[in-house]
Amino acid sequence: MKTPKYYSVLEIADIFGRNPRTIRDWITKGCPTAGGTVRLRATKLGRSWDIKDEWLLLFEHRIRPDDEKPEFDL
Repeated sequence: MKTPKYYSVLEIADIFGRNPRTIRDWITKGCPTAGGTVRLRATKLGRSWDIKDEWLLLFEHRIRPDDEKPEFDL
């Protein structure tokens, strides 16, 4: 069984080339897409957000067309 990897907001910001504030907005408010708003699932541990690799993959799938490859490897 695979052990899940967790990403920080800073790591996700680096992957997507965005500001960490944008990533926190995707978590709390959602990311606008042609199909509607999609929220990035995350868990808050203390003051920081952690994003499980499966949640990131699902978010990537929902915001990008099927013909584009994800920007990260699980």
